[in-house]
Amino acid sequence: MTLQHLGSIIVNWDAVGAISEAIGAAGVIASLLYLAVQVRAGTRASAIESKLAANRVYTDFLGSLIQSPELNRLLVQGREDLASLSSQDDYYRFSNLALQSFSHFSAMYFQYRQGRLSESDWFESLSVIRYWLRGAGCRAWWEKLGRHMFGTEFVSFIESEIRLVEAA
Repeated sequence: MTLQHLGSIIVNWDAVGAISEAIGAAGVIASLLYLAVQVRAGTRASAIESKLAANRVYTDFLGSLIQSPELNRLLVQGREDLASLSSQDDYYRFSNLALQSFSHFSAMYFQYRQGRLSESDWFESLSVIRYWLRGAGCRAWWEKLGRHMFGTEFVSFIESEIRLVEAA
């Protein structure tokens, strides 16, 4: 083998190395694109699951009101005027209904703040929150008990909503 022949083999290995690097880079780019598509699909699936889970929780709550006219009456009465509840048992039952709902609202608010809930889904939740807050009995429950059961961010949010409802 001559020195000139050996030099051409070295040049060929350099070319093979450059081609290999280019193929490797293309593979990395293709992998990153595939990963981006998978992450986007996973995010979309997670948002759908969050929406379905939230709807399931609240429709179960509404179902319990439909199944029990007494519970529904208690909710309507307590929401309008907390003092109109005829017994301490009624007050505690209403308080538990309100706590259950506001716990759901807190979870929805958290999901919205984390970007896991779309604007339109949040608007649906906000509409239900405002329905509750339009009731003087609900606002009285919030002042007496509810505001002491949640984190500061959610409390600030609810209190700003109460100011909007009262100003309207």
